Amino acid sequence: MTEKTSVPASRAPDAAARSAFAAALAREPGVHDPVVVAALARVPRRLLMPRLFAPVSSERPLRRWRLVDFADEPEQHLAVCYGMDQVVVQLDCRPPGPLLAGREYVGVPTGQSSGAGLLAVTLQDISLGPGDRFLEIGACTGYLSAAAAELTGRQATGVEIDRELVRDAVPRLAAIGANVRLMVRDGLRGLPEGEWDAIAGSFAVRRIPATWLHRLTPGGRLRTTLTTGAPGWHATALVHRDEAGALSGRLAGELWGHVPDRVGGWIPLTNAPVGTGRSRSAVLVPPAPVERGFWAALGHTLPGVRRHWDAPGFDDEVVLAAADGSWAAVAQDGTRAVEWGPRNLWREAEEIHARWTAAGRPVEYRLEFSDGVQRAVGGPGLSWEIAAT
Repeated sequence: MTEKTSVPASRAPDAAARSAFAAALAREPGVHDPVVVAALARVPRRLLMPRLFAPVSSERPLRRWRLVDFADEPEQHLAVCYGMDQVVVQLDCRPPGPLLAGREYVGVPTGQSSGAGLLAVTLQDISLGPGDRFLEIGACTGYLSAAAAELTGRQATGVEIDRELVRDAVPRLAAIGANVRLMVRDGLRGLPEGEWDAIAGSFAVRRIPATWLHRLTPGGRLRTTLTTGAPGWHATALVHRDEAGALSGRLAGELWGHVPDRVGGWIPLTNAPVGTGRSRSAVLVPPAPVERGFWAALGHTLPGVRRHWDAPGFDDEVVLAAADGSWAAVAQDGTRAVEWGPRNLWREAEEIHARWTAAGRPVEYRLEFSDGVQRAVGGPGLSWEIAAT
């Protein structure tokens, strides 16, 4: 008779949570590789983030949090840590160590481990194989790098600009036996020496830094989020360098995306418009969120414009806002649009939609690299240069 091995009480909840995590992750949209799912589940994520911030409400943007410590609230901690959403481990660049567990805090996340589905799709897209040299830029806790080390069988490297995050992560990675080298560095200003077979940018950039492209070895793959600073309009850049050294790639609107770097940030919200505005009827019906090819094009061809989600005073309308005070509120059925400020934002959006439709309603765009210029090409009449700002 085989003796049944018992699981220590302190490890049983974590093991159950990781098993449920793997099952939930396999059901996430776009996740299809069981090897990747298994690698992410093997890394004991909760040991890399023993303290985390759980959102207090669902109001957007999230600003109120409660600090949860595994030692005090293991069930609540595991529910957040092994959920599918991003896990926040730092607010306003302050380490959570001195803060009191169980207390509520107000702040902007400055350190987070991305949503599990995004991490899985990232590893799928860069197709890690045994022996690949992997670099993560914006590594935070090192969780993705630890999973990459599992897949490659060699040391993964992560760079992170925040010294406090690195200070906390290094001993935790060592304690779980993760083969990860984590270092303090601004990934926008330079990378560790050497060439890389796979690079993952774990924060969103306005333009792919030239240093990242130069360090990609022939046959190498790079994945990052390109942003215009408009939340909700995520676009993923996947770049490949062929054996002759030439770069090519694609840009696709996505369900998930990383948050912008700390310097770039989101486009700020402006004050609500005053007055009745300019009203008109018979306008474009706002495309559904699943029309990500359109929203990606809109974000890049109308820089400085963002959608205002749950704007006060607007019940069921699509609201666009720009830094110059221009606003547009559009009925979901397209029967009416009201615009304020110097620009007619929804009329501009209609013009982009017409170009997108004429180009064949592309869901993704070809990325071209030539003489330092990066361009996205979607078809006749629809292309743009990816500018630095």
